[in-house]
Amino acid sequence: MRIQTKIQWYSSLFLIAMLLLLGLLVAIMFFWISLDREKDVLEEQVSLFVQNNPIPQIAVEHPEILEPYTPEDGMLRILSPEGQVINVYSDEEDYREMEIELMGEEGFSIKTVSGDFILLYQNPINSSGEGVGVVEIVHSLEDLWENTLLLLYVLAGASLVIILFSILAGKWLSRLILKPIALMSRTMGEIEESGRFQTIIFEKESKDELQQMGLVFNKMIQRLKENQYKQQQFVSDASHELKTPITVIESYANLLKRRDISDPKMQKQAAESIHHEALRMKRLTSQLLDIAALDEQDILPNEQLEIVGFCEKIAHIFTETKNRFVHVDSIKKEIIAFTNREKIEQVIIILLDNAIKYSKGDVAIYIDQNDKGPIMISVEDEGIGIPKKDLPYVFDRFYRVDSSRSRETGGSGLGLSIARELLHSLGGKISITSEENKGTSVKVTL
Repeated sequence: MRIQTKIQWYSSLFLIAMLLLLGLLVAIMFFWISLDREKDVLEEQVSLFVQNNPIPQIAVEHPEILEPYTPEDGMLRILSPEGQVINVYSDEEDYREMEIELMGEEGFSIKTVSGDFILLYQNPINSSGEGVGVVEIVHSLEDLWENTLLLLYVLAGASLVIILFSILAGKWLSRLILKPIALMSRTMGEIEESGRFQTIIFEKESKDELQQMGLVFNKMIQRLKENQYKQQQFVSDASHELKTPITVIESYANLLKRRDISDPKMQKQAAESIHHEALRMKRLTSQLLDIAALDEQDILPNEQLEIVGFCEKIAHIFTETKNRFVHVDSIKKEIIAFTNREKIEQVIIILLDNAIKYSKGDVAIYIDQNDKGPIMISVEDEGIGIPKKDLPYVFDRFYRVDSSRSRETGGSGLGLSIARELLHSLGGKISITSEENKGTSVKVTL
């Protein structure tokens, strides 16, 4: 069952139940209030009769004296203390022949006579401390019952009209409320059929929760579009990057296969070329695996890390292995960070590797922290620098400032992209400033 139909059914059933309950309560209140009025009228009639007509003086032969005090569709009857009829007046034969039941005290009762409901009131009359008789008055409740039924019919008719209007209003309102969901469902169906991402177009702008959900849906679709584009671009770039070394390896392999190369120099050149391209493919494959691991958003545990000593250890390793001095400078002797050791190490290694590749002098690491605020790590070199027009794109995957120099240094255009993703997963930031032929500074903020 559709949500719109459910809303209409449930709201209609709830409204019907409430209207039925309300109608029943109104009818019951009307009946009891009217019944109390009937009791007041009967009490007044009996009181007026007793004041004007002493019971000992009432003769049986003169029932007409009771007529002015007898209600229409009712009866007035005077009884002796023993329950004998002294006088009676009524237009209804059934009332006159009604069985006598003394209550012994003043009070009301509801009885049935020939299938009709009546209200009966008895009032014992005392004189000089002795009972001299009982005044009994009766009034039919049929008019009250008919009025109550008429009220119920009117309430039922009004309720029916209200329910019909509520169904129409509920249908319109549910359609209005669920419109963003319907648009979302239709858009999802179109995406499923066409395989292309689409967003929801809203006719009117509102600030309700459903439209907010639609806006979140649009953001999600936009992000999926971007991820799909990045995935396609990644596959395309990866294929392009792998194609060149594979072609080189294949060419030298075919050369060695088709010719009998006895020249040691040619053999050495072919072997070195194949080995160089194989190593480049290995590095590229490793970086691609790193990117895939980043995309999976694995959550690694954080720990307390002393940044200054940590950077000095990495700098020492690069100084020993690359034969290039890496200097570490910090205002504080110790700076504690709560971060992931492996990710930070990979970021610093990427930045140092780039600095050493594209410079010939020493490389410096500067570490700073204001009070207990963010930690800044800067890796600076005095190398060839990056053109200003290329700076906005250096963090894009596979982007290389100069493909020829990248091939000489073994660069693939993935290092800075990986560094940015690693820092993003840690809640950090990375920025770069550079000037051609003067050097580059990469700043990491934790």
